[in-house]
Amino acid sequence: MSNPAFSLIGGGTMAEALVKGLIGHNVYLPAEILVSDPLTARRDYLAAAYSVRTTPHNRDCLAAGTVLFAVKPAQLPEVLAEVGPAWPAGSLAISIVAGAKMASFCQYFPNGEPPLVRTMPNTCCTVGMGITAIACNEQVEDFQRERAQRIFESVGEVIDLAEHYFDAVTGLSGSGPAYITLIIEALVEAGVQQGLPRRISRELVCQTVAGAALLVKSSGKHPAELKDQVVTPAGTTASGLQVLEEAAVRATLCLAVKAATLRSRELGQETKR
Repeated sequence: MSNPAFSLIGGGTMAEALVKGLIGHNVYLPAEILVSDPLTARRDYLAAAYSVRTTPHNRDCLAAGTVLFAVKPAQLPEVLAEVGPAWPAGSLAISIVAGAKMASFCQYFPNGEPPLVRTMPNTCCTVGMGITAIACNEQVEDFQRERAQRIFESVGEVIDLAEHYFDAVTGLSGSGPAYITLIIEALVEAGVQQGLPRRISRELVCQTVAGAALLVKSSGKHPAELKDQVVTPAGTTASGLQVLEEAAVRATLCLAVKAATLRSRELGQETKR
């Protein structure tokens, strides 16, 4: 059997989203993808669901020209210590591991730094609506950068950023889906408390959130301007916004992003030798 063109070390939720997106957008054929995972049940599931090749051995993934690391931050040092010494010259490494800085990542490669693309996708990639920040080291060639972009464009949009922004990206868009789903959960419950059937409340909230996000993105206007278009003096929206401001919802969201950003920096320290 021929060598894979693309491999993933780790077969979790984000890895599955990428496999699904890559196959769905014809970036790679199923037979060109290899996934390593220690769990037999997970390997069997991925093979059955997507017809990809699987292996329990991480080093098998090095046969591909592009290898994506999709393991938990705490697992990364052990995985890199295993595969780094055997890394093929010129092969592209892609990391989606939160907090793993490129300098810390590359110290596990005794034969020289590999071409490395550090990325920060979010869980919206699972429905093809993700946003992924990418940063490349100096060893990455233009065709490899384009390859990485195509991979993540299969699950959403891509933004090219300097690495020093990545902790903030992690705290904002990486953790952001959890903040938004918490808000959605609260709004759905609020609708139920006001007498709406739960199914109807959920439908109203989800479409409102999706529509508001699209309005902000497509209009080019500042969110405050769009907010003011909804507010009439002494009206219903003004009453609701007053409660939110008095509860410091705006400041609390800022603090949440700050806390997640700081934790991302801590994780970066923990992935060092």
